[in-house]
Order: sequence, then C-alpha cells, then structure tokens
Amino acid sequence: MAHAHPGALVHVRGEDWRVARVDAYDRCAVLTLDGGPGRRRLRIIEPFDRPRLCRRTPKRGRRRSVLRAALRTIVDCKPALGLWTAADAAIDLLPYQLEPALAVLRGAMRLLLADSVGLGKTIEAGLILAELRARGWADRALILCPAGLRATWATELQRRFNITCAVFDQAAIADTVAVLPPGVNPWAGHAVIVTSIDLAKREEVQAALADIPFDVLIADEAHHLTPSSDRGHAVQRLASRTPWCVFASATPHSGDEAAFAYLAGLGSHGEPLTIFRRTKQEVGRRAHRREHTVRVRAADAEAQLLEEVAAYARAIWRGHGTHDHAVRLVAITIARRTASSPLALRRTLTRRLALLSGSQEPEQARLPWDEHDAADEDVPAEMLAHAGIADAREERITIRRLLTLLDGVTAAKMSWLVRFLARAGEPAIVFTEYRDTVTAVLAALPASMRALSICGAHPPAQRRLTVEAFNSGNADVLVATDAAGEGLNLHRRCRLVINMELPWNPVRLEQRLGRVDRIGQTRRAHAIRLVHPNSIEERVLERIRERRSVSERDVARWVFQDEAESMHPSWSPVSTVVPTAVAEAQRLARLRMIRRTGETDRYCLSSRTRSGAPFVAVHRITFANVRGNVMAEHPGAHAVDRSSADALDRAIAMLIGRSCTEIESQLAPLRSALAGRLTKIASSVASENRRGIQRSLFDARAEAEARHAAVMTARLLDALARRQASVASPVTAEGAVATLTAMWPPHRQ
Repeated sequence: MAHAHPGALVHVRGEDWRVARVDAYDRCAVLTLDGGPGRRRLRIIEPFDRPRLCRRTPKRGRRRSVLRAALRTIVDCKPALGLWTAADAAIDLLPYQLEPALAVLRGAMRLLLADSVGLGKTIEAGLILAELRARGWADRALILCPAGLRATWATELQRRFNITCAVFDQAAIADTVAVLPPGVNPWAGHAVIVTSIDLAKREEVQAALADIPFDVLIADEAHHLTPSSDRGHAVQRLASRTPWCVFASATPHSGDEAAFAYLAGLGSHGEPLTIFRRTKQEVGRRAHRREHTVRVRAADAEAQLLEEVAAYARAIWRGHGTHDHAVRLVAITIARRTASSPLALRRTLTRRLALLSGSQEPEQARLPWDEHDAADEDVPAEMLAHAGIADAREERITIRRLLTLLDGVTAAKMSWLVRFLARAGEPAIVFTEYRDTVTAVLAALPASMRALSICGAHPPAQRRLTVEAFNSGNADVLVATDAAGEGLNLHRRCRLVINMELPWNPVRLEQRLGRVDRIGQTRRAHAIRLVHPNSIEERVLERIRERRSVSERDVARWVFQDEAESMHPSWSPVSTVVPTAVAEAQRLARLRMIRRTGETDRYCLSSRTRSGAPFVAVHRITFANVRGNVMAEHPGAHAVDRSSADALDRAIAMLIGRSCTEIESQLAPLRSALAGRLTKIASSVASENRRGIQRSLFDARAEAEARHAAVMTARLLDALARRQASVASPVTAEGAVATLTAMWPPHRQ
C-alpha cells in the first residue's frame, strides 16, 4: 500500500489510526498503527486488511479547541533521544529510573541494573523494553527470572506499560504444543515471553530458544548467574546472540571477584557493560529503616550444644576439610544449621550419621521438568556422606553425643520469637535459610497467630496465593526461606522482618529487608537479627558488619581459621549518569499535566507574530527512515498568510532539512554501537554452523539436523540484518510527513 507511510492517518476496522511503522515484504506489508495516548497499538497485514487513507479537510472550531489541538501536537512530540512511552506508563517520573532507557537510546547495549533493593529495577527494565518496542527496534523479548516471579513480571509489564506477556512453564508449553502443527516451535508464537531461568537452562528448551531471534534479553536476579552453573551457561548462550541485554540484581557483587567478572562479561562481544548502581540516599530517598541485633542467651543445655557443635565443625574443617572442598561445605552447613534451629541441626546430624554408617537410603531423583528450588534444603547426601576426620568411629561417637545433647535442648530463639510477636501486635515476616526451621517456627507459634509459609518446595502458584493472603490481611505471620527473599512486594502491609539466623552471605540480609523497605513503604522498616552470644554467629556478625560485599567462602575462612584473612575491597562502581534525565522527567511531567487538564491559556493564548501575518499554523512532522520506522516526531509552528502557501511549504522544507541532519547526528552513537554488536553476533552465529557433519551409515539424522541448523542460521542472520536496518537506515526529507493540526489567528477577531 504505497500511500500508507509513517505518520499518515488511516481508517481501518471502524476506527482512525496513525501509522507508526511500515514493514514491507515481497507480497504484503505489516502496518503498526497507533491509537494515540492511552490507547492500544494494532498490527495489521495489508492486503488482508485494507486501510483507507483519511483525507480530512480543515474544519472550523472554537478557538479553545483549536489551541488544545495545537498544544497536543507540541507536547506529544517524540524526540529522537527522548522517551516515547514513559508519559503513558503507570509509573512515577523519577529521573534515576529514566536513566537506563535514555542510555539505551544513546548506545548502551548491555546494562546492569544494580540499584538498591526496592528502587524499581523492574520498572527500569520494563521502560527499556517499552521504548525499543515503540520505535520498532525490538519485536521479540525474553525475560528470565526465578520461577516464583514470572507472574509478577507479567503483571507489572501489563499494568505499567501495557505489554502483554506469555508466561511459560512446563504446563504452558505442553498446552501450546498441543494446538500447534507438528514441528512448530512453541516459543516462536509470542512477542514477549516470561519464563524461569531453571526452565530455560534445560537442553531441549535451549535448543528451541536458539532458533528464535530475540531482540531483548532481560535476566532478573542476575547474581544467580555464576561460573560453572547451568544458569550462567544458558544465559551466556542466549545473551551472546541478542542485541540488547539487561541484567538486574540489587546484589551483583557478593565479594567474589571472579563471579562478578563472569556476570559482567555475559553476552559480551567487546562492548562495555553500562552499570546503574544507586542507593536510596543517592536518589533522594530518606533512609527509612532500622536494623537491630538481638543477642538471645541460650540456656545451659543449649549453650553446651552450641559449643560442642562448633568444636566438631572446626575439627571437620581442619581435618579432611584441608584438602576436600566438599568436607568444608559439610562443616559450614553444620555450623549454620546449628544457629538456625535444633530441628535443622537434628535432621542434618541424623542424616550424616546414617550416611557414615552406610544405612542411608538413596534420594529420589527429581523429574527433569521440576522447577523445585533446592537452595533451602540440606546438602545433598553424596556430599554429607564425606568423612570429616581421620577416625571414622570417633566421628560417629561425636555425632551420637550431639544428638543426645539435642534431646534436652529448648530453643531460646523460638521462645524469644513467640514472645516478641505477641508483644509486637503487627504483621511480620520471619526469614530463615532452611525448610526445617520453617517447620519448627510454625510448630512453635500458637494458633492465634495466623501463620503461612513459603519455601523452595512450594510451587510458584502456591507462593503467589500465600503472598496474596498475607498482603490482604488473611495471615499475621509469614515464615519464609530465601525463596521469598527476591522480587516479592510485601511492603503495603508489613514493615517488620525477623532473621532467625545470620546468613553467611550478607547480601541476603539486604534482599530480605528489601521485601518491605521499598518504594511505597510509608512507615519505617525494621530488621531484627537473632544471634547467640559467644558463638560462631558472633564472628559472622563481626565480619559482615565490616563488609557488606563479602563471599560466603571468606566468612567460612574467618570463622574456622584463627589467622586473620585479607578482605575483598567493598564494591564501589562508578554509576552511569545521564545528565538529561532530570530535564526529560520535567518534560514528561508537563506532558502528563497537559493531557490531564487540557490547559491551553498558559501556553498558547499569549502567542503573537512579529510579521503581522493573520494566522499561526502548527504541523506535526513525522520523520521516518527508508525502512518505515518512525525515528522522531517534531512540532512545527509558522506565522502564515493563507495566500502564501508556497512560502509556508518552503519554511516547512527548511525545518525538515535541519531536523533530518540533527536526528542523524543524535542517532549516530546508537547506530555505531548496534552495528558493531550485530556484526559480531552475526559472525558468531555463522561460525557455529560451519562445523563438520558426522554422517551415519544407517539414517540421515545428521544431515537433517545440519539442514535445519542452516535454515535457522539463515533466519537469524536475516533477523539481525533487519534489526540493523530498522535503526541504521537514514532519515531523509523524502520520508518526512508534515500534517497540519491547527491554524488560528494570533489575536481574537
């Protein structure tokens, strides 16, 4: 359809639309139509839909209506380096949240959103995605997150940016496959997909995702992407062939320099990682939290148990642990579960005694599609079975003695918790590292304290229902492991977090408190840490106070070794700053205000012309590149005489020429960065398909797989070429469309 150019008004399906983008193919054209502020977008295929060009003649109207039309043209402009979707999004216009999207428009290809917990990293990532989609630079996006956060991501993107997402788990994939023809990739039918990283890391899913030309990859809670992990390898493979990569984590650096370097290099083809790291104080939010350490003194029996378990853990560390990392992990686990609860310690020691005695039954294998989170379980049996000291008989005797001591122990932390919750009289979240302690806390709380729990054994749907019940007031206490320590919003009703033990990775403390200390919290948040005095926990507390960024391995060395260890330096990255963010937030705020109030007197009624011309004309000028992508939209206002149409045309042509040059200059950094990355991605993808084929004497599977790989590679390369053309194609005066939106005399007549 030759006349359906970007910026044109068309009538289709009973409504009027503006053409936002035209993708021309050999036998059809895909038109992206914009319904205006607050309305949805529509994509149609011509000639199956036949849009009709709206040829409207100017209509007379009341002066105030005409001025409002002119004002809408002025404020609805789309600067080449400005944000097009933020004004319509359901977000607060906070300058620091606009910076990542503005950086993308200036050439950032890989970003790490590392703001403090609760500052809105989901909003920042969603705004990046919305801006790329609005410009037609991104058609497909993949969002990877923990399984329990899939629904949260989909809901936030829909509510805030009107982006519809497909949420994929094993059941959703099975349902999709059931209605598709054989051989059709179920991941290919959706523009934006939210799925869990644990599903995406599976081999068959990786193979399916490798055939999809994603434009944007968003990986939430990116600190889980560690070296030598299936999660890290899966994201590396996807990120290395995706143009824009966004990683989000409030705690990307745990003190392990190698792990952070791996995260910073994910998907890199030599491009820099653009980091945004802001604290609440840096963005102007007053510190609204208090952290308390409560030393809970154990009774004599429990104090003796704590002392003897600490001695046993040190003996393991200094015994076989000197040369076996698995044994060191056993020592760490025993020490940490001792601090958590007697039940957690009892179950670990019972399992260990059975394994060392050779009477432990094998563990049941998990199903391959199970998204079960095992982080809050005990260590695996094959690791717990490692002997810790040279004399195996002596070790078994020691374990039996510890189990005997456990019989007479009353948990001081449990007693304190029950008394405190009764006095507090307000909703609270009780965090622990282990499911066994969740069970112990639930058993200790009286029935009058309505308690619910979340742990890694609970499926995402159950966790979502539990959070909804707690937030709606149907529960007073939420007992949770770190399965609830990421991504959940619990601040609307709760401000109190209680830690049953100190996690040896201090970033978990920040993640836990971040569930209630976040944007929208109207009260002071409180975090309470329960510590046994004169125990291993005292040493842990001392170290994590000194450094917020310190690895679990370093804490273990400090706990079990007498000599002082050097500490990693605290992570202090230089955050990226976009100077125009404040001005952009002010522009968007004005746009919102004008749309809401329709105010015109302040902006337009004072207009005058020095030339004495009888009319002021306002045009909307749409600038598209030769591929049909709208790259900018500017208003143009001129003083005119209706008898001098040629002069007006010349003035508009001059304005278009200057604007084209300016837009080309503004987009140059982005085009350069994108061209460099896409060229390297294309080279990498092409090289993967040059591997040799091992032919079989009995079937042609190898040849069939090679043909499929060649077809998929060609599609990926074609998608990369189209993506580059959508940004790199020049903006020319021939592609600019000037539409008259209002004309009025500057003085009342």
